[in-house]
Amino acid sequence: MEHVFNNRPSQSPSIILLSEFNMSVQHKGDEQLVAYASVTQVRLTKSNSTFKAIISIDGSDEIEVSNRLYHADGNVEDRSRQYETFIRVLHFHLKEKSVTQFVAGCSWLRAMAVVFGSLVLSVAISYALDWLNLSFVDPFTMSLLFSALTIGFLVATFWPSLPKRYSPTEIPTQFLP
Repeated sequence: MEHVFNNRPSQSPSIILLSEFNMSVQHKGDEQLVAYASVTQVRLTKSNSTFKAIISIDGSDEIEVSNRLYHADGNVEDRSRQYETFIRVLHFHLKEKSVTQFVAGCSWLRAMAVVFGSLVLSVAISYALDWLNLSFVDPFTMSLLFSALTIGFLVATFWPSLPKRYSPTEIPTQFLP
């Protein structure tokens, strides 16, 4: 199984070949053989119509695989069909040959950073409104109110993209094209 992709227009295309016992990653003439047993995590993410798999490898850099192929002439090729097949075959190989953790959604670190940033922004807005004499209650109460509204909005909006573990035989369809 072969998948050709690149994640940005400035990036040269990469090729991943899946074989029986390992995967070969080819980029700019360099080739890296990765045994399935050394894959520690596969994280599936989605942003609009771009789907990505972030493959974490023990003792090496992560590999970010997408469903896009950017050509030199500026055209973008949607390789969703090939990407979906690649993901299914990769999961098939990993389920028996490794102890990989399968996660769908953003990372917990990113989710917590968004929550923390939103809370800081809520507090800053409430104290700015108090400083401008536009607040109808004290800044602490206003901070609590804004924080509660912000957390409620974030939970309602980003609940589907929060990280969730899954089985390699039950890939979440919302993270596949």
